[in-house]
Amino acid sequence: MPAAVLDLEPIETSDVLKSRIYLRLKEAICSVNIYAQAEEPRLDERQLSEALGISRTPIREALVRLEQEGFIRTVPRRGAFIVRKTR
Repeated sequence: MPAAVLDLEPIETSDVLKSRIYLRLKEAICSVNIYAQAEEPRLDERQLSEALGISRTPIREALVRLEQEGFIRTVPRRGAFIVRKTR
């Protein structure tokens, strides 16, 4: 009996990595106490990159997605900040 032929395409490892980074950052943002500081917590791409052991490009892509979903806001020349939701 011949094996079933499935119409599959290779998984883009970069897409999998982007999703994993996005989920990891989202999880970390949701677990941090954003009201402990007077100012909105700032996210540093370089520190995030070093902590996760990856380049800054996938970090930037994850931050764009987090901004689209309202978790962070990006200020030109200042960086990304975790958005405070009303309590």
